[in-house]
Amino acid sequence: MPEARREPVERPAPRGEVATTVGVVVSFLAGLWLIMAPFALDYRTAADAPPHWNSVYVGFAVAVCSLVHAMAPRETPWLGPVLLAVGGWLVVVVFAGHHPAGTRAAVNDVVTGAVVVAVALGSIVRTAFLARRS
Repeated sequence: MPEARREPVERPAPRGEVATTVGVVVSFLAGLWLIMAPFALDYRTAADAPPHWNSVYVGFAVAVCSLVHAMAPRETPWLGPVLLAVGGWLVVVVFAGHHPAGTRAAVNDVVTGAVVVAVALGSIVRTAFLARRS
């Protein structure tokens, strides 16, 4: 008698995993944008280099942290606070005079930094919630 083949049953992802996926994608895209923004928005400064490279370095850090978290979300709960600090840094640096107020660079860094901070806070809250449930 032939053996019956079982087709794999697709189950919907638990809500928490979908939220994590969305957060990881958003933070990864924010990181990529930060890397490209100085070139796309044509950052120009008197000092020539610092604001330009700060955005690129922060973008690289955000993108790498997002990829690592996407590959091992349960093993990397500490990346939430790291992303919070990196996003906060991006916002604070603007108010510390890194970019002239109101420039494209300043507005971009504040908005993108706020997005990274929001995603990081969501990750921290979700991690704490899941830790309590276990």
